[in-house]
Amino acid sequence: MTLDNSVANKFSRAAPLYKQHDVLQRMSAQQLLQHANLYGTLLDIGAGPGTCFKAFNDVKQVIAADIAHGMLTQLAQQYSDYLCLCCDAQALGLQSASIDSIYSNLALQWCQTLPKAFNEFHRVLRVGGECHLSVVIDGSLAELQTLGFHVNQFHSVSALKSAFITSQTMPPDWDSIGIQVETITVYFADLRSLLYSIKGVGASSAQADEEKQRAVLSKQQWQQRVALAESLRTDKGLPLTYQIAYIRAKRG
Repeated sequence: MTLDNSVANKFSRAAPLYKQHDVLQRMSAQQLLQHANLYGTLLDIGAGPGTCFKAFNDVKQVIAADIAHGMLTQLAQQYSDYLCLCCDAQALGLQSASIDSIYSNLALQWCQTLPKAFNEFHRVLRVGGECHLSVVIDGSLAELQTLGFHVNQFHSVSALKSAFITSQTMPPDWDSIGIQVETITVYFADLRSLLYSIKGVGASSAQADEEKQRAVLSKQQWQQRVALAESLRTDKGLPLTYQIAYIRAKRG
């Protein structure tokens, strides 16, 4: 099933060139995988073009879920043994208590209703099953704000915690919830490549994309933004800083 919405469509269009721009995603995944306990039937939510889980000997099957059919098409070319599922995190379409562990790297910040997603995670997990998630949170992309570009409002840590215990009916039973925040800074050669790092992975569906922003800027205004960006340059390049919440939750 292909979800007919602008978010899915933009991520699908970004899929063929995604791995040219996923520096942040790879850095975050390395940290997330280092501390994850993944086993049994593993559900990868927001799987994108795919993650290798061969280091986890106890993983028996991988179900790769993504809202973008284009991402799953790319994934299937490299991970033919993964079961692909085109769906939203808020409606997984899986049987209850059918999953042993859940992994999600930098996808859930685009989720409109996190409590619904976390309730779905609880529903599909078996008792004792674990979630290992990374989410972009507030305080990210401060450099874009300095440069005068629009920045989306991301969730706070307290909002993430509340989402685990908020439900339309009754709070789900999570045995434990741990959240650790880390800062990741990515560096770029120039302002254009910095802005395209967001568009290039499909995130411009939620983050205003470069062309739309530049379209309303005169040549002089754009040059002023470039000059301001250069004032932020370090020895490593132009910085773009993210605050990443790493979450480990166990189902009771």
